Amino acid sequence: MKKSLFIAIPVLVLALTGGCSKEQKGNPTDLANDLKSALSNTAFNLWQTGLTKPYLISGSNGICVPVGGTELDTNYVGAQQNGGQYANGLQFYGCFKGGSNAPDGSNEMAVFVCDDVTNWIGHEMGFVKTLSDNTLKAYVQGGGNYIWQVISTNDNGYHTYKCQCDSDNHSMVVFYVDGAYKCTLQNSGSNYWNNWDYIVGTTHRTSGSWNSTGQQIEMYNIVTY
Repeated sequence: MKKSLFIAIPVLVLALTGGCSKEQKGNPTDLANDLKSALSNTAFNLWQTGLTKPYLISGSNGICVPVGGTELDTNYVGAQQNGGQYANGLQFYGCFKGGSNAPDGSNEMAVFVCDDVTNWIGHEMGFVKTLSDNTLKAYVQGGGNYIWQVISTNDNGYHTYKCQCDSDNHSMVVFYVDGAYKCTLQNSGSNYWNNWDYIVGTTHRTSGSWNSTGQQIEMYNIVTY
């Protein structure tokens, strides 16, 4: 996840018409749907820059990552997988409980799989919600590009989220919510297939003086493909 917090101008590609369709053309053969690993919530390192802390959700395998409070103008909270694995996709059940009261879209929350947890400029694919408009987007990052497509607005409910690289075109990622096809994003020249990846859930407050009470990510049943 870029430290610049996705302020680059995005380019939209391959947003197929009929976005609620469950399948894209060729989808059943193009995706390798083999489950590689189911992750325990104890497989994640929990961290924060301020007083607001992420935590394991009692009685479940879930993780909650709240939006950081106003004690810091720049306040990041996160859950980052301790070790990685070769992967080509991510799935989890959970929610993005956001709002539309942040001053701009650099205040955000995201769940993604990535191959760079040092500089955050590598290959990423996942879901990001901007907290100035409560809009959830599918996105891919890599090679200096950041590409996205809107999935929903004002939906704070619980869903199963999945993104997976196409097995025939390794620069293409397909996105689903509750098993329903949402969109395909392509970042030509980038590879999202079987990189050494880490799963990350994080929230970014980049400005103070707005109320983020109740805004948080919840992640359960996290798996890689």
